[in-house]
Amino acid sequence: MKKQDKALIISIVIFVVVAIIALCIVLNKGKIFGKSLVSVEGGESTSIAAGAPVVQVESDKEYMSLKDKETATLTVKADGEIVSEGVEYTSSDEAVATVKDGIVTPVGVGHTTITAKYKEGQSTVDLKTIKPIKSMKFTATSSTIKVGNDLQLKLQVTPSDASIDTLIYSSSNDEIATVNKNGIVTGVQRGKVTITLVDTYTGEEKSVNLTIR
Repeated sequence: MKKQDKALIISIVIFVVVAIIALCIVLNKGKIFGKSLVSVEGGESTSIAAGAPVVQVESDKEYMSLKDKETATLTVKADGEIVSEGVEYTSSDEAVATVKDGIVTPVGVGHTTITAKYKEGQSTVDLKTIKPIKSMKFTATSSTIKVGNDLQLKLQVTPSDASIDTLIYSSSNDEIATVNKNGIVTGVQRGKVTITLVDTYTGEEKSVNLTIR
C-alpha cells in the first residue's frame, strides 16, 4: 500500500472518530462520559472546563420594590439538582442590589446582574430594583389615526419618579395598528383597535380604543 493511501485512510479514520464524539456530545446535551462540557449562563451556553457542572440560577422575582425593601430569593441548580452550599454570589452593581446567601436586597433604583458560581460552572440572572407605580392615567389625544400616521399616547404616573420599565404596551390587532415600547401607535389599515397598557409589577391595566381611517 502506498504511503499516500495510508495517509488518506488515517485521515478518514480520524474524521470519523471526531464526528462520532461530536454527535455523542450533542445527543447527551453537552456531556460526554457523564461530564459536562458547557454551562448555561443567562440563557446561553458558554464553553468551560471539562467536568464543570451545568449551573442554572433562577429568581422568584424579576422586580424588587426599593420602597418596600422587597428581597428576591435565588435558586441554584447544578446538573439539575438544587445546591446551596458552596455557591458564590456576586452583583454587577452593588449600588443597585447586594446579594448574600442567595438573598438579593435592593439598594437603589436600576438594573443589576447576579452571578452564581458553583465549582467551575456559573450562571447569571438579571434583576431590577424599582419604585412601583401607585396609579396611572392612560389617554389618547385623538380617537382616530390615518393609515401610515403615528399617534403618541399620553401616560401620567404617580409618583412622578416611578419606574416605568415595568410597563408593556400591546395592540389587539397588529394588522390594524401597532404600538411600540414608547407608546407610539402606527396605523396600518382601516379598522378599530384597542391599545392596552399593563404594569407587569402591580397587574394594573389600562386601555384606549382607536379607529384607523
